[in-house]
Amino acid sequence: MRLEAVRKWARTAAAVAVWGGLPAAIPAQAAVPRNVLLITIDTLRADRVGVYGNPQGLTPALDALARDGLVYERAYAHVPLTLPSHACILLGLTPPAHGVRDNSGFIVRQGSTTLAGLLKKQGFVTAAFVGSYPVDSRFGLNQGFDLYDDSYGSQKFQEAVFVERRAGAVVDAALGWLQGRREPWFVWVHCYDPHAPYTPPEPFKTRFASAPYAGEVAYTDSQLARIFDRLRADGTLDRTLVIVTADHGEGLGDHGESTHGYFAYESTLRVPLIVRGPGVEAGRVSSTVAHVDIFPTVCQAVGLRPPDGLQGRPLPQTGQKAQAEREIYFECLYPFYSRGWAPLKGFLAGGRKFIDSPIPELYDLVKDPGETNNVVKPEILGEFKLKLRALESRLGEGSAASVRRSVDRETAARLRSLGYVSGGAPVKAKAFGPADDVKTRVPYANRVEKAADLAKAGKNEAAVREIKAVLTERDDTDVAYTVLAGIYRSQGRLADALSVLQAGMERLPDNFEILIVAVSSNLVARRYEEVLRLVESCTDPRRDADPEIWNSAGVAYSRLGNEDKARRAYNLALSIDRDFPAAWNNLGALEFEAASRSGDRAARDRAAAAFREALRADPSSAQAFNGLGAIARSSGDLPGAVEAWEKAVALSPELADAVYNLGRAYFDGGDKSRALAMFRRYMALRGATLNASERAEIEEWIRKCK
Repeated sequence: MRLEAVRKWARTAAAVAVWGGLPAAIPAQAAVPRNVLLITIDTLRADRVGVYGNPQGLTPALDALARDGLVYERAYAHVPLTLPSHACILLGLTPPAHGVRDNSGFIVRQGSTTLAGLLKKQGFVTAAFVGSYPVDSRFGLNQGFDLYDDSYGSQKFQEAVFVERRAGAVVDAALGWLQGRREPWFVWVHCYDPHAPYTPPEPFKTRFASAPYAGEVAYTDSQLARIFDRLRADGTLDRTLVIVTADHGEGLGDHGESTHGYFAYESTLRVPLIVRGPGVEAGRVSSTVAHVDIFPTVCQAVGLRPPDGLQGRPLPQTGQKAQAEREIYFECLYPFYSRGWAPLKGFLAGGRKFIDSPIPELYDLVKDPGETNNVVKPEILGEFKLKLRALESRLGEGSAASVRRSVDRETAARLRSLGYVSGGAPVKAKAFGPADDVKTRVPYANRVEKAADLAKAGKNEAAVREIKAVLTERDDTDVAYTVLAGIYRSQGRLADALSVLQAGMERLPDNFEILIVAVSSNLVARRYEEVLRLVESCTDPRRDADPEIWNSAGVAYSRLGNEDKARRAYNLALSIDRDFPAAWNNLGALEFEAASRSGDRAARDRAAAAFREALRADPSSAQAFNGLGAIARSSGDLPGAVEAWEKAVALSPELADAVYNLGRAYFDGGDKSRALAMFRRYMALRGATLNASERAEIEEWIRKCK
């Protein structure tokens, strides 16, 4: 059915589209919006928005939108994590039904009915503009979108800082696509900025120097204002259904949670929800609503019958009869899947929140909105547990287990850079006790996090003392081993780092994260036999899905002179993740060394092809340009070699091999001045590690240049 026919049908039969006998969100005679704009703001707490009571004036654009629309005072996410939460919004299903339980290791199953896909079938053009990796297209949320713009730039996985796309860039892309757009459209705009680390641009950085999270919120609002202003200016806003929400909130220290993903308190579970558009009467609604209600609300607004199986219901409007009471399910399973801690699930009903964990909690949110008084009692605990189990069963517990998958290297590295530990202890059936409860475990993780901050500030001794104290009190704190090893590595204390990691592997033999760090640390220490022992003795099935391990094994085999096994290891890494620039570069180097020994043109061609693949995967790979320069020089192409090495040095000024190679190329080309600069730079980079003959060689090159 085409869109115009749908509109005509909606005016006469909107009541029929109300499924389950629930009241319609949009009256039958209401105007039908031409477009739909969904905005999700990552990590935005409801109480930081003006219309939710914040007095700081952080969100004037959202507040202005809300004055002409509906504000839902008690809106909830089903999970305080980005990917699962957006799956709830775009699929209209809770996690037990869609099966996406964590940011890492899960994907939306192919063939899912998404909001974008449904609207596309009805004549809407669909586009998404997203700002962070957890909603990357590889996780399946792109289904149904004509355009899924997830261009974040190149991520250097060895660095801890995530390359994010700011709200300004996301909005620029969205506005560019909307320019001159005449057909009805559905656009999803996702702004990541309020997520940690909180680094707002100027002038928000200075204005909110003591409250950078607030600065991120204010900056994001200022960028969304550009969308609203553009739509107002061209007359589109009044023909567009606009829905603004957050995927989840942020702890900011409440209940001992600095960010999110561990607990399910109001600070991270309650979200803003604002709806404005044709047929929407301005006002405030106090009913408890949830993310799964967005999908059926859009369907009702544009006059479509919701697909079977949706688990939400159309959002109520002001003046409507109160909806029937229901239980709203929530969960937080990141600690369970990624850390091996006890699972956390619960539900909201009748103004109360029940949290099921080894130390269960029950809060009266009307009397105790800050959740400071746990009123659970043994005599009622069984009743609440039974209600939760029944709710999970109705929602489809286990029906989507097949969407779980192994985590690839890129996913693990990017999520780790965002602060999410991925690939920790595998989930095993066990009876969890109070010692496994998230509330028990988080304080130790917080202490390690603070110690890591001390180390970043140059206070290594204090950091080491604190982590050692944590391990004395709780020696199963996984991150304590990896963070302490990282501090030792930064100080050049490789032996101490390896000793810590060995202790971690003995205490937590199933922890894959510790194993990964141990492999890389032994590689740095040139303990190649130990690298191979760790890789070959690992029985964790994730080993065979982790290209990083096989890349490390390839380096170890290569250094031990086993070229065939090195080649097989690199190719295995690339069969798991074809977009792995380090493995391509290492394979290129291996083939080039073979070509240099034998003069085999085919090996040289294979090396060039590998370096080009590295650049395809990462256009900023200095190592790849260095390799291509070496190939060009060996072929007698001096200008080509200079061009490649100049690119390598520009991308990575500290890549000493490229600096040396460029110096030699400049000298051979007669440019002694620039050659001298390169040799001096090389001496500054490597001088402390050169032996006597190597130092004499560089000094001789410097003399020749003079």
